[in-house]
Amino acid sequence: MENKQAGSAPVSRGVGGMGNEVPQVPSWFIFVRYAQIVLTLIVFVCSCVALSQVRGYYLGWGAGFSLFTSIYTAIFLAGVMLVPKFAPQFYFKWFCLGAEAFCVLWWLCSFAGLASWAAWLSLWTSGFSDGRTVYGACAAGAAFGAFNWIAFCVTLVFYSLGCHRHRVQKSTWNGGVEAGAASMGPIGVQHTGASQPAAYDPNAQQTPYYQGEQQYPTVPTPAPSQGYHS
Repeated sequence: MENKQAGSAPVSRGVGGMGNEVPQVPSWFIFVRYAQIVLTLIVFVCSCVALSQVRGYYLGWGAGFSLFTSIYTAIFLAGVMLVPKFAPQFYFKWFCLGAEAFCVLWWLCSFAGLASWAAWLSLWTSGFSDGRTVYGACAAGAAFGAFNWIAFCVTLVFYSLGCHRHRVQKSTWNGGVEAGAASMGPIGVQHTGASQPAAYDPNAQQTPYYQGEQQYPTVPTPAPSQGYHS
């Protein structure tokens, strides 16, 4: 999904790899994306269960932040997987790279918050009737969130490598084009090594085609014949 196939919609090409081409990633990259979708959905459900069971008595920041991270991740995954296919003119790989870096950071905070809340609930589950349900939801969310964080670390590394390789290739390509243009000179002028004809000057003295008259040998003219006198 993330690799641009031949015959797809044309995309702009910028200098130094600053265009919106989809970077080349390994073939298994798309399966990691599918795993991220499933893990994000599981954490979303766990966060909703945990927040719905507290009934306003207290609010743990771990479940709330995980809910926000799940929604953000769903929007990010939908954009990075669907935009190159249906609207490639709006795709910008450097923006996607920054958004994926935020996914790594926020999933780290999310599963850490859920784990800390689950650790606190394990000591105070007898304080309210639904404590065990909240504890189970937070513990499950922390575990699946940790796996999702690892998955986003993997995709961030290989997506960054793809962007870097594309930037280097575009920089080399642009440098080769500029060097070739400089060696060929201005457009429309070809350097063949032969002397070019001089411009026509109407005031210049024209040289005749023949440099001088050709001298022919002088033949004596015969005298008129004398008639016979009778």
